[in-house]
Amino acid sequence: MRHRSEQLPRWFILLSFLCIPAYSYAQVTTLREALDAAAEHNRTIRTAELQRERAAQDLRIARTQRLPVFSLTTLASQPLTQLGVTLEQGSLGVYPNVGPIPGRTTTLESPLRIGLIFYGTVAQPLTQQYRIGLGVDLARVGVDAAAEQIRTKRQSTNNEVRRVYYGIVQAEDARHTLQSTVEFLEQLNRETRQNVVQRVALQADLLGADAQLAQARYELLRLDDPIQTQKQQLNRLMGRDVDTPFTVDPSSVASVELVSLEDAYAMALESRPEIRLAKLQVRKAELERRVKSAERIPDVSLSLTALKTANYSSVLPDNITSVGFQGTWDVFDWGRKRKEIEARRDAEQQAALDVKEAEAQVRIDVAHQRRRVLEARQEVEVAKTLQATGKESLRVVRNRYAQREALLSDVLKVQSTLADADHRVVEALMNLASAQADFDKAIGSER
Repeated sequence: MRHRSEQLPRWFILLSFLCIPAYSYAQVTTLREALDAAAEHNRTIRTAELQRERAAQDLRIARTQRLPVFSLTTLASQPLTQLGVTLEQGSLGVYPNVGPIPGRTTTLESPLRIGLIFYGTVAQPLTQQYRIGLGVDLARVGVDAAAEQIRTKRQSTNNEVRRVYYGIVQAEDARHTLQSTVEFLEQLNRETRQNVVQRVALQADLLGADAQLAQARYELLRLDDPIQTQKQQLNRLMGRDVDTPFTVDPSSVASVELVSLEDAYAMALESRPEIRLAKLQVRKAELERRVKSAERIPDVSLSLTALKTANYSSVLPDNITSVGFQGTWDVFDWGRKRKEIEARRDAEQQAALDVKEAEAQVRIDVAHQRRRVLEARQEVEVAKTLQATGKESLRVVRNRYAQREALLSDVLKVQSTLADADHRVVEALMNLASAQADFDKAIGSER
């Protein structure tokens, strides 16, 4: 028996080692690492980057329109009528001692057979270069707009990462606080049981202690779901498997220095993607109007044309080549171009108004988020003051209870007040963290 009792701790240690939860081995992830991982692997950002690559490809396609256009048309056909050339008498001249050539009217015909016709052109746009250049600029605006969409996604993702990370940190801190409360109530419960046995305390006191302990354990259990859910959300934002275990580093969460309102306005007006996108819309509307105006210019190209036939006719030329200028111009369009230009001009004015509206909305948002940070900081100070007061009150009433100068109900009442104060501190810290994250987003920060 002594041999088995000596071996028991070893087996217990081995089984405990094998049954350690996976999260015990979880890697610590700092806030900076979470932001970097989201910037590199977040699927929403990757989608926006692919959209920018598509816009860049459209720009490269637009540039190719400046180059010569090569076209080739092939026709294999069976003539249904005889192809021939009629030469009138003397159409080739009348010569002394020879007479007219031909001497009589002659018709040269080819047999009906399958033949091939090859028609090729090479055209270099000339007057179209101006309109093509505007199209290239328009495609470049699309690339810039796609880049701003990436910045928008990154800022939104960073904001969400901060919010979730802060939530995990505060929830973990709340769990530690509740764990301490549970341990305190367990100790108080044991003391109360002894006092009941010794007839120093009433059974009602024990029931009250049991109820408060059960409530604290329930609150501790309720924290597990939001913590695990937020960790899965953070894994999703970082672009990795949602069940990847990790722990957060509270020390990586630093308080952000609050800049002045004027500096915040300047940073937001310079960096917010919404304003940049609005300005790009103005540029896009201007270019679209200029493209419509450029459609009034006739299309003139330097053209090289070649015609080649095979097995088609023995009397017609089988090879024709020419070089020259090719022009196209819509002389009358019933006022269509003029009306389209007027519509583009209205769109340009609308885009300019949207810029002013975006700037006004950004200034309102920045001021609002800055006030939220100030309010949240004050809320944290108030909550911490109430928490400190509750801790001191609990210490005093606990000492009085040990000296039989206070009732157990007094201890439980003060403990309940302290628990409310602890909960308020956690909520205040989470509100401050969210307000700071929203303020960073409002000023266009990408940190």
